[in-house]
Amino acid sequence: MRVVYNINKKFYPVIVAGASFFLSYYSRLTWSILSSYMPFHPNVTQDSHVFALYFLSYIIIQIPAGFLSDRYQGGKVIALSLIVLAVTSFFSGLAVNIEQEYIASFFMGLSAGWIYPASLNVIKYYYSKEERPVFLGYYSIAWPLAIVVSGLLLPSIALHVGWKWGYYSSALLCLIFAVLAYPLKTYKNFSKINFLVVKDKNVILLSLGGFLFFSSYWSIMLYAYKYFIEIGIQSIEAGFLFSAMAIIGLFSSAISGFIVNKFELKSCMISAIFAYALLTALPAFTHSYLILILIVMAMGFVRFIIVPLNASILILIGKENVGSVTGISNLFWQSSGIFGPLISSVFITNFGFHYFWLMMSAIILISIPFYLFIQMSHS
Repeated sequence: MRVVYNINKKFYPVIVAGASFFLSYYSRLTWSILSSYMPFHPNVTQDSHVFALYFLSYIIIQIPAGFLSDRYQGGKVIALSLIVLAVTSFFSGLAVNIEQEYIASFFMGLSAGWIYPASLNVIKYYYSKEERPVFLGYYSIAWPLAIVVSGLLLPSIALHVGWKWGYYSSALLCLIFAVLAYPLKTYKNFSKINFLVVKDKNVILLSLGGFLFFSSYWSIMLYAYKYFIEIGIQSIEAGFLFSAMAIIGLFSSAISGFIVNKFELKSCMISAIFAYALLTALPAFTHSYLILILIVMAMGFVRFIIVPLNASILILIGKENVGSVTGISNLFWQSSGIFGPLISSVFITNFGFHYFWLMMSAIILISIPFYLFIQMSHS
């Protein structure tokens, strides 16, 4: 019994922190699927506006969220965020027109934006430097899992129960995990807020490199499902393709920590980004369902190695200011959720989906030099 207790105690923080982050990520993905089933039929431009409003509010509070997560108990920050996220998700399900969805999306981003910095501080508190890459890998399963669940579950919910229940079910889960997250602890940094981290070269490079990478990431997340529908794939099969972009990422996220412990972190990151850029260009050259499954699964495998590597770099260069550095970097990363979809919507409208994939590949390649010049101390 004592062994079981110790195992539960060991994994409880990463499971609850990961689930909380899962819900913050899942909340922004729901629109990508459910908007196709709404009676007011949002168009491509309106899709980009909903995403942009979510990310606008999300990035507004990134720097204060980072600084405050260094100074207050992380579990309380996460719990409060999830409660407000539950309320905004519920109201998104009640919306009867696009204007109401704009409002709901703005407040949804405002509530979700506090979770990532606080949850990374939870991981730092409960796990040693040696354990941390492995548990960050487990934590990062939240990213692909959100895509898998949204792609497999939401089309069925929308078709058989109604699109609103996609939001209502999310709200209920937020309330459950708010209770579970409340007791989680973090280190408290009572020193004066260090605004010098804003000027740190490594923070700037990581922020800009991540901005480019995530510009393509969020654009693909918003438009991939609609692309699959556009080329004639049925809705349920398109949902499976959307999920296939992340299914194998459940495995690659879990093993990413072992990869970091075996190889040099920056080399892993640059190699993975280069491979992901090449894979991203491939959907432009085929409409075959089977080939697309193979391509998007390969994309997912590499992408969800990159995500925990980013988190590892954040903790490494952040040191005692992990929350603050996370807030600053995430300000840039999540602002890409405004930039990417807006530019992509204009690009798709004028040139079509074929060149969309090529543009995304080019943006990913441009991010590599920024990661290349980050200097990492392993002390």
